[in-house]
Amino acid sequence: MGSLGEVQFIKPILDIPLEHQASLLKERANGHAAVPGLNLNTVQHRQSIPNAEKIDFRVRLLRALRKAWKNEETEARFLEAVNMLKSDGAALFGGLVDPALFEKLVEAYDKVQEAAGNNTFMHSFVNMAVQNEFIMGGNYVDAFAHPLLIAITAYLMGGAIRIQEFRGKNTDPIAINAQDNMLHVDNTPFKEEYKVLLNWQRGQVKGPSGQNFTFLPWTHKGNRDILASNDGLPWSTERDSLFTSHKAIDGLFDFRRNTHGRSRVVEAVHPEQPLAVLFPAGAVVHHRYRSPTGNARSCIITAFHLSKMHPGHNAELPEPVGRKKNLIEFLVGHQDENSADEFLDILSNESPRIEEKLDHLFKATHPSTILDLEPFELKGERLSAWRDTVVDAPTPLKYKYDRNLIFSGAEFSSIEEYTAALAAIMMYDKCGLLQMVLYQDGREEIRKPARKIVGERKIKPLIELLMPWVPQLFSSSFTKNDLIDPKTLIIMCDAVAAVANNLDMPEIEAECVGPQKIYKSLTRLMMDLGEAMVRCEGVETYLATSLFLFLAAEEIYSHLKESDQIALRSIVAAFLRNYVASLLLVESIDSQTHNPKLAKLAKVTA
Repeated sequence: MGSLGEVQFIKPILDIPLEHQASLLKERANGHAAVPGLNLNTVQHRQSIPNAEKIDFRVRLLRALRKAWKNEETEARFLEAVNMLKSDGAALFGGLVDPALFEKLVEAYDKVQEAAGNNTFMHSFVNMAVQNEFIMGGNYVDAFAHPLLIAITAYLMGGAIRIQEFRGKNTDPIAINAQDNMLHVDNTPFKEEYKVLLNWQRGQVKGPSGQNFTFLPWTHKGNRDILASNDGLPWSTERDSLFTSHKAIDGLFDFRRNTHGRSRVVEAVHPEQPLAVLFPAGAVVHHRYRSPTGNARSCIITAFHLSKMHPGHNAELPEPVGRKKNLIEFLVGHQDENSADEFLDILSNESPRIEEKLDHLFKATHPSTILDLEPFELKGERLSAWRDTVVDAPTPLKYKYDRNLIFSGAEFSSIEEYTAALAAIMMYDKCGLLQMVLYQDGREEIRKPARKIVGERKIKPLIELLMPWVPQLFSSSFTKNDLIDPKTLIIMCDAVAAVANNLDMPEIEAECVGPQKIYKSLTRLMMDLGEAMVRCEGVETYLATSLFLFLAAEEIYSHLKESDQIALRSIVAAFLRNYVASLLLVESIDSQTHNPKLAKLAKVTA
């Protein structure tokens, strides 16, 4: 470890001739860029329970709910709510719980965010699955897991469901094109997934008035483009879910007009009440419409999968003593193909509350309501402004440059200063788009916990992670040899994944992902990052993927025995040098674009 006395000035230098730089970057960030679209003929790839089983489950569900229903209109109201969602692709529920109860949720959630939120420039993320005190905090969980929402979702999916993902996010007013702020469908083209998105003005018992959920009704009737491998197997990528050009948006509007008349865009602006949105996230086109206007927003995102097709659990709660599990305990606990009977039993016990809530929702004078979508449709100038934001909102790279976070040409008086500057840049680069593969059998699902560890790390732990590695960046300037060929990176990634997969180690329980098989998750992530390196369409994706390679490999390395670390040390260091060399290369070319004579040379993919 160096010190101020040993290192007076540290300056990262890129030693690659200008005339070679653009071609080197183009080789690494020039993947095929297609315009994503929706199709009816790809819906067949979305796997689900057979129709006969769905019908049987729906009959059993209604039979279980009817037992305690007293009002003859209740079943018709339930089916009307189901049909609203089936027709439009989303249902907006205002004021599902009493304001006094929601106030307790806000208090508990803010406490969780203060303790565990990662507070990045783009959002503050927290994994709610490890927040047992919040989960068991009381009936305020009805705001995002009311038995009515669960019953509707299970009816639509045709089977018992469980919570697959459970997270919270705080967002400030900002316009940005990154992650789920981009117009998209979720990355589940081969399976069904429903989400409840609970939104409220941060710290208040009010609805969102900024950073609003926005969606395109009826788009859930299609599915994204599906590719075919050389063996004829269907696959897709994370890039195929993003609709961020005017041509892509025109395609969505054409799909809507061709299948169901006029196109519509709905922005859920409802400041009067907290808003719960239920929708098929992998099917309906949507996003968080980020803009510099409006108030800061908090949200809880709860994703539901079929227990039979995707068994597992989301949280570790103590087993109840002297009583049965309640609904939230069941939803986050372990479920599998044998869970339907217990699921129906729990919902049957909740049927009086389901009936009561349906009565509230269909009573004009009650605060709880299902909102009509028409008043929220974007038209005229508001629609044009939305389109422009979807297409032209700044990217993380733009924000990084606007805040003068440039590594090239900087001089640092200490290793600590160098490390802090590099970590600050990484906090932006890791928000870039990844283009990893999505498999027909869903094997990518296991990589999500590791991705959260890597992608949502706070700045202080990132600095601590980097400190032992930074001295290895001083040995020489960065040359072409530090820019590892993408095909070689695949081999290196597979080697790191094999080490993690083959070692006999106890599983760790990472705080930010809960009781997941984290080493298996990291193994899958490493393999898929390597594969994605050869398909990077643009600069931000190339930088983000290069950075994730280092961070994922370092995460594996950090949990190995010292004797096992020796085998990986040089690879992890090479990943870091590859990322920094790539960073300097991108910065150099970007600076050249300001020179008209060099603009043509420097131009790479958009």
